[in-house]
Amino acid sequence: MLLGWLSSDRDLAAEKYEKIRTRLIKIFACHGSSEPEGLADETIDRVVSKIEWLIENYVGDPTLYFCGVARNVIKEDLRDRVKPELPPPDDGSQEDEETRDYDCLDQCMQKQSRHNQHLVVSYYEEEGHAKIIHRSKLAEELGITLRALRLRVFHIRSQLRACMEICLNEGLAL
Repeated sequence: MLLGWLSSDRDLAAEKYEKIRTRLIKIFACHGSSEPEGLADETIDRVVSKIEWLIENYVGDPTLYFCGVARNVIKEDLRDRVKPELPPPDDGSQEDEETRDYDCLDQCMQKQSRHNQHLVVSYYEEEGHAKIIHRSKLAEELGITLRALRLRVFHIRSQLRACMEICLNEGLAL
């Protein structure tokens, strides 16, 4: 029925259909859709659902009708894309996971020497420009270069990361 509405000549109708579908895909792509082909098919499906009414009542170029329906589909797609995602329901599992992370971090920090514990905590104390100054003073107090300080903290963090992986994996097994 759709092809008959587009043209009485079957070959011409098929050609018009392909041109309309290609045009719809381009329209959706220009509007930033992640799936322009799917929206083009959705538009065609909506037109097909009204085909009997269109055959009896619509006067004019069918391409314009498709474009009008596409405009509504674009609005719906945009609305869906900007709709804020709802946060997952708070069943306490995220809180449990955070608690487990902190417990593992505490355990792993306890395995470090007091000096290393102090060094890591102190290294991350400040923010922005104050952080740069603080780290320079820390390196100076230790009698090492800033590069050496970074390497020490890197090694401590590597040990903590390995310990955390073990701890968290053990926690998952329980």
